[in-house]
Amino acid sequence: MLSERQAGLDNLIHDEMAPGFLGLLLGSLVERLVEDGSEPAQAAGITAPLRSFSMLLLLSRADQSVTELARRLGVTHAAVIKTSRVLERSGLVCRGEDPDDARRKPLCLTPAGRTQSLRIEAYMQRANAVYADLFAEIGVDLFAAARAFEAALIKESFGHRLSRTEMP
Repeated sequence: MLSERQAGLDNLIHDEMAPGFLGLLLGSLVERLVEDGSEPAQAAGITAPLRSFSMLLLLSRADQSVTELARRLGVTHAAVIKTSRVLERSGLVCRGEDPDDARRKPLCLTPAGRTQSLRIEAYMQRANAVYADLFAEIGVDLFAAARAFEAALIKESFGHRLSRTEMP
């Protein structure tokens, strides 16, 4: 049984100040999805890290530079470089050549990377069906809600919104 103090601490994050800890909750959900999805991915013959699926699927459509991938994924160049190094060491991605620009070294899939991307695409189709069922179960299309949330933050940043509130 939780002590009164422990219950108060749990209450702080999960109830009393809950909206303020949205980032904590979302991060926890992402970690849970990655953990829960790892075993089914391995069973589907996927060796690539779950967090690299979006990059591999983009590369399955076209060779792309770090800058292009960062923009499409909405992440930093450093994040793309870090993931691409893991994928290069795994033999799934290599540096290509751009016949029009010798300086540009786009990332491209190796034959093993192409095989993985096909498996990932099938896995993601199954995952999409699970997400649709979950969204129906909770009565909210969480992906659509997150996109709307993102659009609202693009319209007016969280920092700007916060600066308009008064300190207690």
